[in-house]
Amino acid sequence: MGSVLIVDDREINRYIRSEILRNAGYESIEASTGLSALELCVSAAPDLVLLDIHLPDISGFEVCKRIKKNPDTQSIMVMQISASAVELSDALTGLDGGADDFLLEPIEPALLVAKVRSILRLRATEEKLRRSNNDLAQFAFVASHDLQEPMRAVTIYAQMLERDYRDRLDETGRMYLDQIIAGGRRMSALTRDLLEYSRVSSTEDRSAQSVDLNRVVAETREFLGNRLQEVGTVESDSLPTIQGPEVRIAQVFRNLFENAIKYRHPDRPLCVQVTATSRSRDWLVAVADNGKGFEPQHAETIFGVFRRLGGAEISGTGIGLAICRNIVEAAGGKIWAEGRLGQGATFFMSWPK
Repeated sequence: MGSVLIVDDREINRYIRSEILRNAGYESIEASTGLSALELCVSAAPDLVLLDIHLPDISGFEVCKRIKKNPDTQSIMVMQISASAVELSDALTGLDGGADDFLLEPIEPALLVAKVRSILRLRATEEKLRRSNNDLAQFAFVASHDLQEPMRAVTIYAQMLERDYRDRLDETGRMYLDQIIAGGRRMSALTRDLLEYSRVSSTEDRSAQSVDLNRVVAETREFLGNRLQEVGTVESDSLPTIQGPEVRIAQVFRNLFENAIKYRHPDRPLCVQVTATSRSRDWLVAVADNGKGFEPQHAETIFGVFRRLGGAEISGTGIGLAICRNIVEAAGGKIWAEGRLGQGATFFMSWPK
């Protein structure tokens, strides 16, 4: 039914809770200190930790934070228990620190079992969803990877046909050939972007680097080079340094800038402005442009896979913003958009401090 790690420095409390859970059909292991609990989380991999707040070495709040921070243990559910932390702020501290539930003593045995049953049911659902998502991402990876070689062959042979035999074809034949080449290029771009999306979705880059967004914006501007200079400019305020995988964060800004170039307004030069606002727990970074914009009802739609608002005249596969969302959310932040048709779009990102 599930295994539960009971963490409490009082032996009688561990015994009582262990007996209650054993009678309910659960396996239990015990720890009397925070450090031993952390070791057991790695070695025994319990499904749930019943964690007392007051421990002799480190607090239960700190134990919970370390469990949730460690990639090897972060999926373990944590229910914090306290006999004296009766203030609302204590419960909020525990939940904000990553705890999945919070109980105050004395605890009725029936309530304890019901809580354990409920939280393990939630964990089973999350695990099922995680496996399903991983399987789907793996399928997308394999499918897009295996499609690359035949699509490359189609494009190469079509280009050779154009080079060697174009003059022998009539106007209709040349039109057909142009369609084959254009379709091959679009398919190659689609499989490449789908492969990148599946990589971002199925593998989490846990590297915690200090990333200077001023440098990221400058390097992205340089990377785009003439493509950007020919259509407009990028202006930025003094930007913060955030934590996360630098390569992925740079990919977010590159996708947003390229999006601004593709959806620029035909009647005015493109202007992209990057700003940052310090908030209590995060940095709010905004990338605003004066391009074509979009209807407000599409603010969420544009982050879906294969969802594009532009017509066939605008290149793209509709995966870029979905990649951005995966990267930002994997770093603990959020991304959303606001816009009005003909008045530009603004993409907001919250990055934890």
